[in-house]
Formats: sequence, structure tokens, C-alpha cells
Amino acid sequence: MLRKIGVQYLSLLLALIMTGADLFAQTRIRFRPGTTSTTVSGKIVAGARRQFVLGARYGQNLSATVSSRNGCVVFGNGGTSLNYTTGSGNNFVYLENNCGGATSYTLTVSIY
Repeated sequence: MLRKIGVQYLSLLLALIMTGADLFAQTRIRFRPGTTSTTVSGKIVAGARRQFVLGARYGQNLSATVSSRNGCVVFGNGGTSLNYTTGSGNNFVYLENNCGGATSYTLTVSIY
């Protein structure tokens, strides 16, 4: 009985760690030399948020789109497109999964 509880506790702990890791996952977006856009794909668990960071110069224009099955993955503003003028240094883009299960996404970011 005690051993069974220990195994259940360990399983729960591992599940929480994996979910927490996805909740705060951060990915640096890099552009190949000579390019102004890139596309990344991944998966976000239900209710999680993923942060992307990219370097930019002050005053550049950042444009991004995200697509996912059933529109589950959106930007932090609730939309599937984003456009803003960057600050100098690190700039952040946030994705959220608003559906009940893990969902794959494709994110395209352009900067000019």
C-alpha cells in the first residue's frame, strides 16, 4: 500500500514538472543570415503559454502569424496575427493554447 502511494506521488510529481516546464518554455528565434523571416513549429499543452524572444533594433517592424488546428493556439492578445514596432534588444512574442488538449502550431515571424 505504501509503495503504491509512493509510485502515484512520483507520477504526479513528474507530470507537474513536465507541465510546468511547458508553461514557462522559452524559445529564442533566430534568422538565417540575409533573411528577414523564419517559421517554427511545436506543440503546446492545454492551457499553457510559450514565450519566444528575438533580438531587434529599435524601430523595426515585427509581423507574426500563428496557425493551429481549430484555432486553439493564439497570441497573448487573443489573435492569430501580430504587428508592432520593436524596441532595442530582446522582444517577446507569447503563444497560448486555449483548448483542452495539446495542440501543434506553426509560427511565422518577419522583421524588417
